[in-house]
Amino acid sequence: MTDSELSFDVPALVSLSRQIELHLERLIVQGTLKSGQRLSEPDIAKRFRTSRSPVREALRRLEQVGLVVIEPRRGASVKAPNARDIADMLAIREALEGMAARLAAERADEADLARLAACAADPGAEDEDNPNLALVEFHEALLQAAKNPALQSMLRGSLNLFRMVRTIPADHQARKARAAEEHQAILAAVLARDPDTAEAAARGHIRTMRQQLLGAVAASPPAEDDTDADADAEMLRYALDHRPDHAGGSRRNGRNE
Repeated sequence: MTDSELSFDVPALVSLSRQIELHLERLIVQGTLKSGQRLSEPDIAKRFRTSRSPVREALRRLEQVGLVVIEPRRGASVKAPNARDIADMLAIREALEGMAARLAAERADEADLARLAACAADPGAEDEDNPNLALVEFHEALLQAAKNPALQSMLRGSLNLFRMVRTIPADHQARKARAAEEHQAILAAVLARDPDTAEAAARGHIRTMRQQLLGAVAASPPAEDDTDADADAEMLRYALDHRPDHAGGSRRNGRNE
């Protein structure tokens, strides 16, 4: 492992613990770190060339936002959303995204409409690290178009879990095609400045997503207790060694903050 492979850029005024948190968050929501995978503090600290203190702080913050579970004597692991987690989260998103679509139909400006149209028009534009990128961006564009900070705060609170559950194995191509059609219906209603139709279309879209994801969870084999610490450690090392660097940084950081 070379020094360049272990280095990473740290934007000014951002603590090392926050940098570790952001790296792990991205690896979790894009599915590189899998549900249930253990997160070794020593391995993470070694990869970031720091002590365990900022790693522990980063893991605790990830636990607070629902991405990590920390258990006595077992340590940290990536949260494994169950059917109840998914159903509850999407029930909330159905109501809130319906409201976002309604407000977008009433408040969106030309820049908002252009962004929505771009996201809806090209669902095949995918990031190799996140095949659902374009589909998720449509929801973020809709939220921005709603122009309601309180609503944005509530919806973004569940955004990480929303991204996580979209990595659940399912018929990806069929799910993507259906989502693209439903996004077009939401867009058409917003462009027509029809709040009622926009809200109904957004709610229907989330209900369909809930049915697909719960069906995928029900069809998945039951999770087994993972006791292979060596395999988990190797997967974690691989994920960290292939993590993306942050643009805009200015220094290599190997110290504790």
